[in-house]
Amino acid sequence: MTEKALFETDTSNSCENDTTASKEGTAITENEEDRYLTGWKLHLITLQLLISIFIVQMESSIVSTSVLAITDQLGGYSESSWLFTAYLLTYCGLQMVWAKASDIIGRKKTLLASLCVFTLFSGLCGASQSLHQLIHFRWLQGSGGCGVFALVQLVFFELVPPRKWPTYISLVTGMIALSLIAGPLLGGAITQNASWRWIFLLNVPVGVLTMVGIAFAFPSKLWNEPISQVITTATTGRTLTQSLQRIDVIGSALLIGACVLFTTGAQQAATTSKWDSPTVLALLVCAVPFAVAFFAWQRYVTQRNRVIEPVFPWRFCQSRIRMGMIINTYLVGTVLYVMVAQIPQQYTTVHGLSAFSAATKLLPFGVLVPSGSAMAAALMGKPRIPPCWIVLAGAVLQLLGLVLLSKDNGIDSISAARYGFHILIGTGVGFVNAALTLLVPYVMDKKDLATGTSAISQFRVLGGTIGIAIAASISTPYIRRNMNQFLDNSTTQGILERTEMLRGLDMTTQREVRGIFEHGYNLQTLLLIGFAAAQIPITGLMWTNQVAEPGK
Repeated sequence: MTEKALFETDTSNSCENDTTASKEGTAITENEEDRYLTGWKLHLITLQLLISIFIVQMESSIVSTSVLAITDQLGGYSESSWLFTAYLLTYCGLQMVWAKASDIIGRKKTLLASLCVFTLFSGLCGASQSLHQLIHFRWLQGSGGCGVFALVQLVFFELVPPRKWPTYISLVTGMIALSLIAGPLLGGAITQNASWRWIFLLNVPVGVLTMVGIAFAFPSKLWNEPISQVITTATTGRTLTQSLQRIDVIGSALLIGACVLFTTGAQQAATTSKWDSPTVLALLVCAVPFAVAFFAWQRYVTQRNRVIEPVFPWRFCQSRIRMGMIINTYLVGTVLYVMVAQIPQQYTTVHGLSAFSAATKLLPFGVLVPSGSAMAAALMGKPRIPPCWIVLAGAVLQLLGLVLLSKDNGIDSISAARYGFHILIGTGVGFVNAALTLLVPYVMDKKDLATGTSAISQFRVLGGTIGIAIAASISTPYIRRNMNQFLDNSTTQGILERTEMLRGLDMTTQREVRGIFEHGYNLQTLLLIGFAAAQIPITGLMWTNQVAEPGK
């Protein structure tokens, strides 16, 4: 059985490869259809996988309503953005490594290993005695979470036949978005009624039970995953050492190095330094050769080395469609994660709401992200609307919502219109996320399915990681500079360490400080307008009028 390619023929060889990938990656025979899991076993595995991706993704947002409680006890509010970025750096930086490892040692073993790492360091996060200790454990917690995040999305492309991909991908994207909503709500509820430590400790029993379920129900290997193909060929004599040599350790180290240096530079600009300070400039300058070396190494490994499998194959850079998808997923990731981090903190610091009440204000945005994903999947189904039109519509909705939100300021009351703006932005993010995820198996060569899937999710999180750092580097210096105009430096620093000190100010001063925080958050919104607007020309880069036709 053959399948019509998703994309129209491009004049470049790279786009011809995209068409070939579509045919090879999605066409199956009737006999192969019978080899997929069905019934209760499929449903049980699906449930375990969705729970897994829910808990690891929730960790990226659950601290947004717990930051103030954590820093009020441990100190260091001005460094609080590290609670997000420490997790997100490893969460995004190692996804392609885990995906490649699963090609070599199998999906099940790799998934269980990543869940084990995540669960272990979740417990240690809950036991942290200082902010720096917590940040370090968040790094390691993210290294396990990223494996779960990458593999769950990848496994569904192999667990069910192509005709079911839209349904299952909408489930996954919906669960990811739902976790972003549930995280702040759960974090706020726990912080308000118990110790903040439970936002991490609750992962331990859930993680253990999920591992037991996967160990029991998940096959030792799926019939169509790479390790099964290797075993049925003449390469059965390959040793474990030879297999591990295929992992691109150098490429992964260069990518993480570039991300850590740039993010640390942005964080330094937000906490104690200026953008033009020697410390910040040194970090940013050092990030450049790491980034250049990363792409140079990927080109060399792709074209010259027959042993190592690159984490970011150079052929991705040779396709306008693939590059457009990766850039767009980076841009929408920035909008998504900055909004999730910003909304609860804004309502807490500016309007004085409790952690849980602030989390409920995230609902209009958060609920519409999975709803937008579901609507996008439906529109790409029977109506057969081309995915690029969905991406374009999503970008326009984000841009419209953010522009309107930037004009809605005020510390005395919360306008009902603001929730409408959040709905527009959330729907737009959901549209773009669903369309880009569904396109992966059509634009990637079959051998690149694992790498392509992890690249899309990895660059979405990477956008959030760097985006949060940049947003903090814009708003925090503004807040510090303006508070210093009428407060002494020690009081300003005290508020940036523990925002509960706001309550100790007289009402007039407190109002002025809250107004400064409000304008600081508005600067972050203006930043996001640029990221939303950039998605429109990038969508033109990956444009095609062809439609998705799974399993046809």
